[in-house]
Amino acid sequence: MQVLVLDDSDLIRKILVDILLDIGLQESEIQDTNNGTEALQKLNSHTFDLLLLDVVMDGIGGIAVLKESKKIQPKAKVIMCSTFSKKDIVKKAIDLGVDDFVVKPFEERRLKETLLRNLPPMIIIRDEAHQRPHLLQSIFRRLPRCY
Repeated sequence: MQVLVLDDSDLIRKILVDILLDIGLQESEIQDTNNGTEALQKLNSHTFDLLLLDVVMDGIGGIAVLKESKKIQPKAKVIMCSTFSKKDIVKKAIDLGVDDFVVKPFEERRLKETLLRNLPPMIIIRDEAHQRPHLLQSIFRRLPRCY
């Protein structure tokens, strides 16, 4: 599992990385950057399963990165994050193939649900020392009831 986080806010990037760690990813599975140029370089040199992209930034923004990512890595899931929820921005992101859209400020619970909905099932417990029962609960909530 490889995730790329793109946001020009150091605080938001840290929060997103912390949430990814909290749902069970390892630090080695997460890369982050504060600009679109570096994000595109990473997309050209690494394979990602999920991209978390801020929409509005100086220079190359999230929409441009989304557009290029669909050419470079069409199988990667993309979640756009923005304080802007203007219909034209959301429509453009949908037209370009975004998988989900989260409006900032986001609730941690909702963001976790969005992430789990867009990540492949993580049934393997990788580190028993950290015991993440909430990860298992999240997975089991997504499975159909068998009784």
